[in-house]
Order: sequence, then C-alpha cells, then structure tokens
Amino acid sequence: MKSFKMLKIVLATTVIGAMLAGCGVSVKKNEGGAASPAASGANGADKQYTIAFVPKLVGFPYFTSMDKGAQKAAKELGVKWIYQGPTTADVSEQAKYVSGLIDQKVDAVGVAANSPTALNQLIGKAKGQNIKFFTSDSDVTNPDRSLFVQQATDKDLGYAMADIIAEEVGGEGKVGILSAGSTATNLNAWIGFVKERLAEKAPKIQLLDTQFAGEDINKSTQIASQIIAANPDIKGFIGISAANTPGIAEAVKQAGKTGEIAITGIGIPNGVKPYIKAGVINKAILWDPEKLGYLTVWGVLQQLKGVELQAENDVPGIGKVKYDAATKSLLLGPPLVFDKENIDNYDF
Repeated sequence: MKSFKMLKIVLATTVIGAMLAGCGVSVKKNEGGAASPAASGANGADKQYTIAFVPKLVGFPYFTSMDKGAQKAAKELGVKWIYQGPTTADVSEQAKYVSGLIDQKVDAVGVAANSPTALNQLIGKAKGQNIKFFTSDSDVTNPDRSLFVQQATDKDLGYAMADIIAEEVGGEGKVGILSAGSTATNLNAWIGFVKERLAEKAPKIQLLDTQFAGEDINKSTQIASQIIAANPDIKGFIGISAANTPGIAEAVKQAGKTGEIAITGIGIPNGVKPYIKAGVINKAILWDPEKLGYLTVWGVLQQLKGVELQAENDVPGIGKVKYDAATKSLLLGPPLVFDKENIDNYDF
C-alpha cells in the first residue's frame, strides 16, 4: 500500500513538473529531493539589480540632471536605481552614504568621487561582499573599482578650456582659475591639462594661483570679485566646475567688466545661458549629463549581467560608445562647446 502511495506521489510530481516546464517555469530539486519551481531570476536572467550612486552632493543642477538620465535608464532597463548623498561636497559625508549602501546589500554602488583615495577602505569592503564599486564623472585611483563612466577625456576638457581662453585673451596676460574642491580627482586633472596646454601654446599667459569655492555659485562670485579687486589688470578666468563659471560671470558683470575680462569653463547650459546671451561669456563647455547618467546605469548593468564590454558599444539613445579595457573606462564622447549660436538648443 505504501509503495502504491509513493508511486502516485512520483507520478503527480512528474506531471506537475512537465506542466510547469511547458509554461516556461524551470523546476529544480530541493534538499529533500522533491521538485519545486525555481525562483524567477535564479539564473540571473530576470533578476532586478539594484544600482546605487552617491554624487559629490545632492541638490546641484548638474547632478540632478545626471540622476534624471539614470532614472530613465533604470526604467527602460529594469533596474532599481538609488540616488542619495550629502548636501555639501564633503569627503567624509560621501563615505557615510557609501558605507550605508554597502550595508543595504545593493548589487553595485558608485560615486562621483570627492577624493581619489578616501574611499579605498570602502571599496575593499564592497569587493569583500561581491558588490561592484564604480565611478562616474569623477574617478578614484583604486584598481578594484569595476568601471569608470567618463564624460570626456580629461585631456580633451583641459585642452578645450585652455584653447578658448588663450584665444580670447590674445595669448598673454593674467588668468585666474577657480575650482570647486581641492581634492576632486577630475577637476585637478583638468587643471593639470589646462596648465600643460597653456605652457605649450600660450607661455605668456600668467596663471594666478588656483582658488577654491566649492560647488557654490555665490561663493564663486565672492572669490572672483576678490581676485578682480586684487588684480585690476586681469584678462581672463577659467571656471573648473559648473558652479564656478556662472559665479565668475556674475562677478565680472557686477564689476562692470563685461567684454574686458574673458571667461570660459565648465557650464550647464541653463546656468550660463543668460551670461552667454549678455556677452559676459562667449564660450562654455560641458557634455550632456543626462546621457552620462544613462550611460552609467547601462554600463554597470552590463557588468552585473556578465556581459563583456567591447571596444565600441551601441548604447540605446546615445549611439557608439568606446570602452578602454586597460583603464576599465566607458567614454561618453568629446566635449560640447556652448555659444550664442547653439545655447538655445540645450535645456538642462
């Protein structure tokens, strides 16, 4: 009798397994030997990955635009996106958010780094828990980061700013550099290439000591005003962050020096648009931060799914994107130059 009952159980299990398989549901054995439906995504194909990102600071339009692009990608690609961070560009505060996200067991956590080395311990912590650590916008030096999503090459950005200012000041005179954080990897790299290019192309330009105003437009205006007062013969400024450039422009405008002091630098279109239209700034450069955010989610997702990135990749809504395996970097593309002719074409 017991044998007959066991036979019925085996037959029923076989039938159920066949029905589930016919519906596209996989069946696996549990530890007790009975068949049970496999959890959706057990093989990773249908898993919804969680990708978290900590910008240099929240509430700043540039990073808000990045977040917008990332949210779009997350929706289209089936990813859970977490965006959170400090309200000031503070290294220790950024680290607290990264640590908390690692404790939440996200699949990947990344930053726009406020420091190239300050997160080394946390990168090791993430690696120990099989959490991918990536960067976007600003990199770290730790080789264990899985991916850097780069807006444009540091050299291209630094050279572009140098070329513009050299042309506008006629290749000579005093030029001030105003940056955000003194430890920001990307900003310092751009400054290095600005100096390299000017030394080669316009050695008669006298660069003043770099000043730092954080990601703060008002503080940028204040410091630029002080530089103008201390150097009445100054001929130009370079703004290294998207907060610095409009802040400098406001200082030049308030000083009544429009057309006398040249300005270029990194600028969000909507932030520099009034100054470009008023002739305070002739040219500013950037890239599309929404596309950078989209590319970030896309690139990290490929790694989570185990898809090998190619030297050239087709990315939805962006097009051809290059990948450098040696540096584990995805490159969005060349810088965009904004002027009176095209500034109205961009709304971010």
